[in-house]
Amino acid sequence: MARWWNRLQSNVYTRFHWINELYARAVRKKASADIAMPPLAPPPDHLADARVAIVTAGGVHLKSQEPFDMENPEGDASFRVLPADADVGELVITHDYYDHRAADQDINCVYPIERMKELVDRGELGSLAPRHIGMMGHIYGAQRERLIRQSAPEIAALLREDHVDVVLATPG
Repeated sequence: MARWWNRLQSNVYTRFHWINELYARAVRKKASADIAMPPLAPPPDHLADARVAIVTAGGVHLKSQEPFDMENPEGDASFRVLPADADVGELVITHDYYDHRAADQDINCVYPIERMKELVDRGELGSLAPRHIGMMGHIYGAQRERLIRQSAPEIAALLREDHVDVVLATPG
């Protein structure tokens, strides 16, 4: 499907929230029945002791990385590793299914890396993980299965490797 069609759908969903809500209810009812909630680790007592990673579904990636697939109507279940020390000027968004004009001006809208660094500097967070994750929302069909069976376990392993205590998940 053409990218202009994706953008048109995004505009309609953004302007007419009731359409988006109906669609979301139908998808949620169908999709949530067969996904078990994974076990969650208890958070640390104090965020000042925690190592935090960001996982954004906003389609964020480095300009040097392959863009997300906007041609597949089922989405793209792959992910991109975002180094914590990457310059925000090197980040870009490839995601046609939401209006990211504000995030294009300030990436912190969907990937709040600079705000998180400020919290670490003030001692309110212990530290940031060396790597964060960029992926996209809008995942259906075979891509949803790929996300569940391949990408999510790979992301979880990476976060464990980096000794992450808390994940800040941001939508697109």
